[in-house]
Amino acid sequence: MLRIHFTEADLSRIELAPSADPMWELLLSSYRLRRPEGAPVFGRWRDSTRAVLPPNGRALLDLIPSHGYCPDFLTPPATVATIDEGIDALAATPAEDVREDLAELAKDHRLPQWADRVSDGDVRVLGTAVRDYFQRGIAPHWKHITKVVGRDLSRRNETLQVAGPGRLLSTLHPAARWRAPVLEVEFPVDQDLHLNGRGLRLIPAFFCMGMPTTYKNPKLPPVLVYSVGHWTALGAKRAEDTGAAVQALIGETRARILRTLAEEDLNTTDLARRLKIAPATASEHASVLRQAGLIESRHRGRSTMHRASPLGLQLLLGPMAR
Repeated sequence: MLRIHFTEADLSRIELAPSADPMWELLLSSYRLRRPEGAPVFGRWRDSTRAVLPPNGRALLDLIPSHGYCPDFLTPPATVATIDEGIDALAATPAEDVREDLAELAKDHRLPQWADRVSDGDVRVLGTAVRDYFQRGIAPHWKHITKVVGRDLSRRNETLQVAGPGRLLSTLHPAARWRAPVLEVEFPVDQDLHLNGRGLRLIPAFFCMGMPTTYKNPKLPPVLVYSVGHWTALGAKRAEDTGAAVQALIGETRARILRTLAEEDLNTTDLARRLKIAPATASEHASVLRQAGLIESRHRGRSTMHRASPLGLQLLLGPMAR
């Protein structure tokens, strides 16, 4: 369990990343490349990337075990929008921090020979590996990645501005529970993170799956990286498995409404038109789904916009391997 301890000052200093982070996406994608879970979303990407990843890109995986500790310096805390900025941030990492991270990794993992050069301050070989991996494995999909992450950021920012930090934290992720002043997150190890007025940066990640993640070093600027919903990618494949069960649970019309709102935010009129039902019927069903926590509604001008909540998405997706 990861426990993130907030003060009042920390709640006012929660921020969302401005966009997808290429370094976090690179790191997390390396897990998707080698772990079997998530085939409905990542299976085709995994197969195609394995086929084209160059030797330098594969060498990067020697510094990133498929499970367990990964060096914090591979995901610099600086805000980066491009892979070149990420590589520059890597190069700016203090040599002492790099050596400490590599020493931690070496406790349970055999380091490649070229890691000695990185430890001695020569990050060129690492920069080459990072760039080659990114260009083949991630760059071809970057437009889609930023679109999916951007949609999540838009929703989270609106929740933060309209409903406040407590609502944002309580609806962040199915694996996270907000019990003020502590955010409890399912985590592979027992860890406490005391923010002490530093605030918290929230980073949605396309290649994150299952439990959120963070740095091991508590001295680094606090971050929490969490998975986006992936309904757009998963829905068609998972609906066949979960559709009957969801329909039996909440009824055919409400199940159709929930699936529709998982794909797109709609106002009541457009929702009714899409499903070919009366606006009053759409409004009534939306009210029930909202009271159950399966959708979220907000006013936009004279309209009320609806969207599936994290809980609603989880219901639609059903049990997912982690």
